Amino acid sequence: MTNQKYIPALSLKWLTPFYDWLVDQPMSGLRMRKDMLAQMGDLNSKRILDVGCGTGTLAAMVKQMYPDAEVVGLDGDSQILEIARSKAKSLGVDIRFEQGMSFDLPYPDASFDVVLTSFMLHHLEKDAKQKTAKEMYRVLRPDGRLIGMDFTEPRNIFGKTVMSLARPFERIADNLDGFLPVMFHEAGFKNYQETRYYLSGTISLFQSSAN
Repeated sequence: MTNQKYIPALSLKWLTPFYDWLVDQPMSGLRMRKDMLAQMGDLNSKRILDVGCGTGTLAAMVKQMYPDAEVVGLDGDSQILEIARSKAKSLGVDIRFEQGMSFDLPYPDASFDVVLTSFMLHHLEKDAKQKTAKEMYRVLRPDGRLIGMDFTEPRNIFGKTVMSLARPFERIADNLDGFLPVMFHEAGFKNYQETRYYLSGTISLFQSSAN
């Protein structure tokens, strides 16, 4: 078990109720998640795990578009999970939200067709990132896919300048140094690709396959 201090979605617990309002519009978070959804393909009859599901926006979008999919959302924050459950109820979608940590997933081997993650990995220490990648690989079926979005190695001078200011905060430096493709490869994933970039190349939409 990795021993680390848990960091809420916006770093401070009192900000959690404002997560959707602060992220989805100002940071174009909703548009990015729509791009993720477009990349997933037909998910009907598939088992989907959203790791670090936060307020459940992405999980709800998946379930609304693919009602025959089984969608599970996992997060370590009980407060944010209550928001996610309330959101799913108000939208009339059936999603199972569970509390747990990304580096110790409470699911059997090869139990999901798709694993999703958005804006969660940069909260983790390097060791926890590596364990999370291995856990994601473990719970994916042999033909399964990983689709995610997070801070990444900046692609231009402006992005590098902006992200240099963010280095002291949380555990984002690993991402900015290009660690994500390395750790997914070491975990066993194949064909890692960054397919779209946002905010001057500081955020990437990525995907990889279990085999």
